[in-house]
Amino acid sequence: MKILFIEDDKYTSELFSALLAAHRYAVDGVSDGAAGLEMATQWRYDLILLDIMLPTLDGIEVCRRLRAQGCQTPILMLTVKDTDEDAITGLDAGADDYVSKSCHSAQFLARVRALLRRSGHAALPPVLTWGQLCLNPAAAQVTYQQKTIALRPKEYSLLELFLRHPHRVFSRSNIIDHLWSIEETPVEGSITNLIKDLRQRLKCAGMFDDLIETVYGLGYRLKAAPVPDEEVQLAMENAGTAVNGGNEVLPLSVPVDRDDDWNLREQRGRAAIRQITEHFQVSLEQRIAALEAIERSFLSGDWSLQQQESARIQAHKLAGGLGTFGYAKASKIARSVEHLLDVQVSQETQLVTQFSQLLKELRQELTQSTEPPIAQPSLSRR
Repeated sequence: MKILFIEDDKYTSELFSALLAAHRYAVDGVSDGAAGLEMATQWRYDLILLDIMLPTLDGIEVCRRLRAQGCQTPILMLTVKDTDEDAITGLDAGADDYVSKSCHSAQFLARVRALLRRSGHAALPPVLTWGQLCLNPAAAQVTYQQKTIALRPKEYSLLELFLRHPHRVFSRSNIIDHLWSIEETPVEGSITNLIKDLRQRLKCAGMFDDLIETVYGLGYRLKAAPVPDEEVQLAMENAGTAVNGGNEVLPLSVPVDRDDDWNLREQRGRAAIRQITEHFQVSLEQRIAALEAIERSFLSGDWSLQQQESARIQAHKLAGGLGTFGYAKASKIARSVEHLLDVQVSQETQLVTQFSQLLKELRQELTQSTEPPIAQPSLSRR
């Protein structure tokens, strides 16, 4: 599954991208509304994650233009703006769902899975099947005859791609577009090896029927699921074993995952999220310092409407980042700063006084938060 993430805050983008990558999604990130609109138009994505406050084009306008162009890709609005009015605006613009950046990672991933199931002309079943083979997207688990099959992440993603599109022929370049981000694009020969590895792994799990059909000159597609007969049923009952010389029965061995197995992938994901969180906390000092510089301009009377708009944008990004990383109260204060700078205040002294008071509350709240309040995002395959 390939996702386009349009978000202008660096740390929020990095955190959610790492979370999605740890759950087998390929993510292309872009920080500009116009650039995001162009990518969504030129490339095929399974889902679009869209912030509202963006440079050049805001998320609402990006969503409206995509729908006006006939784009049917599911769109999930992901933003710090979480009032009923904001949600209605986003949904009326054509978004399929709307979620706050401060929501729990498990809820966020569940909404992503729900939208991916709904993509296309009809809702896809929560569990994908092919004969006795079952793939459960919620648990990222594959079983054959109720026995778990250990697949590497890209093998899993390839199998899911075929099961979700049973009648479509995928060329090697199509498969690359679906399974890899633009930055990680491999050579087409890697697809041949990936197909071979998936076939071998399923065979070692006792699945005698090859579910992947090679369409020469075009690519690959899913074969029609086999209809069990007595012979096949007998084979199924003996699945997972191999006869050695007609005497000894030995279990078929599944190839051991190498450096790209699920456990190591999860470890890397957790390490990446920890590092991103640490970088965000370091950035807080710089962000608060920038707002303090604006406060000094306000107090000296040396400020302009352009500076006020710049401060509003900084406050919006800060509110989103604080919400994403678990600083709920600080995020609320930053949203109040954004709202203050977004409305027309009758007197300059009133604006300066309220701005200074909110900034003081924000500094105090962050000072009291000595430990990272963010809960480690769940990378469980369940």
